[in-house]
Amino acid sequence: MTKPCYNCGKATAKELYNYPICDSCKSKLKLFTEATVKKYYDKDPEGFSKEIQRRLDFIEIDYINKKIKLLSVKEKLMK
Repeated sequence: MTKPCYNCGKATAKELYNYPICDSCKSKLKLFTEATVKKYYDKDPEGFSKEIQRRLDFIEIDYINKKIKLLSVKEKLMK
């Protein structure tokens, strides 16, 4: 079953972390290779893992803040 790519809307059957994504958009993400992740992890295993989690937590909170602001604006427009 195909779905529209989350970024460009092109039909794709591929998913990455439950997000539909086409090959073109995936390549534009410039994802780290396993070798690159291993290199950073080997330098500081605990610190690297914590930093990745800290960044994920930050963007989740930032996303929620921005969504609340936009929903507030939308609500005011509907009045």
